[in-house]
Amino acid sequence: MTRPPDSMPTLPSDKPVVSSRRHAFGAFHRSGIFAVLLVIASLAIGYLLTDVRHKLNELDSSPHDNVQWTLAQLEVEFLEFTRTVEAARAVLDLAEQSDTGEVTGSPFRPDTPGMDAIRQSYDILYSRVLTLQESPAYREVFDVPALRDRYVMFSTGILALAPVIDQTDVALSASLDDLLEATETYRPLARVIMTEGNRALAFIADETRNDIARVLIRLAVAVTFLLVILGALAIMFRRMASLSEARLKDNLATSARLEAIFSTSYDGIAVIDANGRLVTLNRAGIGMFGRDGLEPRGLFIGTLLARRAGDALTPLTGRDLFEMANADRKTGIRLIGLHRNTGEFPVEISVDVTTRDRSPICVCVIRDIVHQTAAEADLKDSRDKARAGERAKARFLGVVSHEMRTPLNGILGSIDLIDEDLKRGPQALGDITDIYLPVVRASSETLLRLVNDVLDITQIEGGMRLLASRPFDLDAMLSELATAEQARARDLGNALRITSPDPVGVVRGDPDRLRQILVNLLANAVKFTRDGRITLSARRLDPRQVEVRISDTGFGISPQDLDRVFEDFVRTDNAIEHQIQGTGLGLGIARALVEAMNGTIDVVSEIGEGSEFCVLLPLPATALTPDDDPAQHGTPALTAADILLVEDNATNRFIARRLLEIDGHRVVEAEDGAAGLAAAKSDKFDLILMDISMPLMDGLAAARSIRDDPGPNQRTRIVALTAHMPDGLDQSQDLSVMDAILHKPLDRCLLRHQIARSQGRADTHIAVGETAAALDTLTSLVDAETARRLIDALITEADTQFPALLALAADNRNETEPTLAQGLHALGGAFASFGALELHELLINAETEERAARRSRTRDLLAEASALWPVLRAEIRAEFPETTKSPDPDAKP
Repeated sequence: MTRPPDSMPTLPSDKPVVSSRRHAFGAFHRSGIFAVLLVIASLAIGYLLTDVRHKLNELDSSPHDNVQWTLAQLEVEFLEFTRTVEAARAVLDLAEQSDTGEVTGSPFRPDTPGMDAIRQSYDILYSRVLTLQESPAYREVFDVPALRDRYVMFSTGILALAPVIDQTDVALSASLDDLLEATETYRPLARVIMTEGNRALAFIADETRNDIARVLIRLAVAVTFLLVILGALAIMFRRMASLSEARLKDNLATSARLEAIFSTSYDGIAVIDANGRLVTLNRAGIGMFGRDGLEPRGLFIGTLLARRAGDALTPLTGRDLFEMANADRKTGIRLIGLHRNTGEFPVEISVDVTTRDRSPICVCVIRDIVHQTAAEADLKDSRDKARAGERAKARFLGVVSHEMRTPLNGILGSIDLIDEDLKRGPQALGDITDIYLPVVRASSETLLRLVNDVLDITQIEGGMRLLASRPFDLDAMLSELATAEQARARDLGNALRITSPDPVGVVRGDPDRLRQILVNLLANAVKFTRDGRITLSARRLDPRQVEVRISDTGFGISPQDLDRVFEDFVRTDNAIEHQIQGTGLGLGIARALVEAMNGTIDVVSEIGEGSEFCVLLPLPATALTPDDDPAQHGTPALTAADILLVEDNATNRFIARRLLEIDGHRVVEAEDGAAGLAAAKSDKFDLILMDISMPLMDGLAAARSIRDDPGPNQRTRIVALTAHMPDGLDQSQDLSVMDAILHKPLDRCLLRHQIARSQGRADTHIAVGETAAALDTLTSLVDAETARRLIDALITEADTQFPALLALAADNRNETEPTLAQGLHALGGAFASFGALELHELLINAETEERAARRSRTRDLLAEASALWPVLRAEIRAEFPETTKSPDPDAKP
């Protein structure tokens, strides 16, 4: 059996020995070569180091600093020489102007100071010029041709002044003007020599530095070469250091990972030495502190971090960082970062200490917490607001519950007494009617005012308060307010007067809100005054601004209360001291309403002297138009009506029904909009009272369905019932289906007027009465002839327009007729100008229906207005018989 050749044992031979020798010889040869190269590199490095030391020695012995100083002194001494000459010239000028001591025939006086000073300053300058010109230390500076030429020119000129300086005092004084002219000539040269010389020195220094840099580069090359040799030697021993090399690779990989983390970290990472200087700062830290493009190495940590000490910032030191690192708490330390451009910002750091090259270093991780602190501040602010809200809520409930208790006690106590008296028999009815019912009514009104005030505050703070704008007589309103408060003022011994300098007249604004403001202010003035005077005045400041003042001689308001008197639920010390009842809401509501009307309210007061409130509001003057509040007119006689009452609240429904039944009306009740809609489809009613907010179907939806359904009540008057704020409904949309709005609790007079209007009884009375009042005002404003022509023009226009508009409305139209809408608008505006409010309302509503394409409703409203017009026209002619029976068609308003 034959064995394979590769399995045969190897016998000793000469080949391995020869190979070993060759390897040894090669290793020795390579070692010798590396040794020679190492010696050459060492010699080269030694030579370069010697050259570097020589260059450094040249820098150390360089007279550049002395040359700079000498150039600077050249200019200084030249300027000193110039100043001395100018001073001497000034002394001579003064001597020539003086009446005493003047030298006749000669500008020089022997005792004149300054000639020796001129010679001394020139000698110094002369010496400096020669030094620069002759010393070899300065020749290097003047190697630049342009500078050398200027210096030659300068030195020649300065040296040429020597004969002039060496003259006698008399001759020298006579030559001062020439010297001054020469100094003015050479002054620019001195400046150029100094600046250009310094520039040349800087250039020489740069060249020297460049030489050193080149030497250093050669040194670096030699060192690199040496390192290459050392690296080659290291490779030779690689097999002997395989374990160390493996460990080195692991260390390098770890270092690379740490470097990646260091450079890509979102937080700033800074390494600081024991002196508090930055060793390194990562990219995030550079951006965090605004140091982009700058080398952070070597910066003191105090330029980046500081701690707050009171209102000041104290820069952080290296010692502070090492103390933090050695303390128990090493993380979550909050400091102030210093951004290079944007200033301070909050940071949070974590620190620890390690060693580098046997020296302690501090590693600091820095996190920007601007967003975190902002979130914390927002959270704290929200917490504080929530706590303040809870306190305000508690105060609100305390005040309201306390104020409600008084009228509720009156109501409940009266009910108990009524119950007891009723048990005695019918003889107690007189006491119930005369004593208890007034108490219940007064307490109920007090409770209602309190609830209204609270709702006003809620609506104002919620931005729900809407303002109306209509003409009203401000003087009449002030008179009404004063009359209403006269009785209470007299009870307290006060005199209430209106002291307006001139009538303000009719203005445009929100009379209800203004009345509420002035009632609160006037009521406060009466309550806080005893046996004093209260004045109410108004005056117009400009065509748009009106100022209303309410002043009193009452208790006054303390300075500490003045700043908070307009806050909600605030009661002043005087109110508590004199036991004056109130919720502290009145002035807060007044301020909020004034601000909602784009006005201002201020108060001045002095304890024991009284107070004055000033309200400034935009109330532009306008033409007189009648107020459309039916409560201002008498209640017309009513006949029994069929009324549908749609109300989801059983109590409200019971009260409304009783009010209606007492007046003899027949009432059908519905508990929600759906039930009301079903009742409206089955029976004919004269009036529908519709609550707005109801379950299943709200009042607006039910009213729209009634209008859209060709049933028995499609044209029946629908009046909205709401507990919402006045003007809280969208008039342009809701009144297209609702004919009017009544606010809860129901006012009996207003309710009766709505019933009268549904029966067609209120229209003529109100329209004629208001129109007559408006025409009376018209005749008082213009002469009789002009008033007659205006009234005739109105009658002519109405007689002409009504038939034309009726003809347009009667046509079978598929689309809205713009001419009809425009005609309705124009005629309605004409009636409004003359105070015919009912005709104006009918025509404007007809215009609204026309634009909404409800043409049948347009015809009905226009027919109603046309039927009302002859009655109104007859009343006008009866009131003003001088008007023409057959108006002149050419008459113009």
